[in-house]
Amino acid sequence: MISFLDGTGVWKRDFIRFTASWMDPHTTQKKGRICVECHTDPRAIGLGTGSLSLINGSWAFTPALSPLGIPGIHHPLDAFVSVDGTPLVHTSRPGLRPFSGREIRSVLEVGLCLECHRDFTDPVMKAWVPGHPPKPCEVAKEKRR
Repeated sequence: MISFLDGTGVWKRDFIRFTASWMDPHTTQKKGRICVECHTDPRAIGLGTGSLSLINGSWAFTPALSPLGIPGIHHPLDAFVSVDGTPLVHTSRPGLRPFSGREIRSVLEVGLCLECHRDFTDPVMKAWVPGHPPKPCEVAKEKRR
């Protein structure tokens, strides 16, 4: 909850809003996380702590934390977005937002491939065009079932 006070410190009003600071997810540093650490981590995607699963071709997320019962907040405090891309928090910083549903699915699709195709030395990864992943291999097709 955020409280607004006037110049003399007298309460004026309250409102509930999470603020979060997103950053560029792809590092420009020499030492950063490896691909699988973000593309398979629900916290990195903004879902919070919990477990991801692919069920009948759709992603499901089970949070490890429960909502704390704070009025107006119906999700765990470490979640920014639902697995379908519904934003759970608002930001006052223009242009910053959690991933959309399409972006979440795309990030997780890459994660499926990273189990076998670990880095850009792999021929499959060398041919990768962002936004246009290669045709799913037989292993990936089986995972999506």
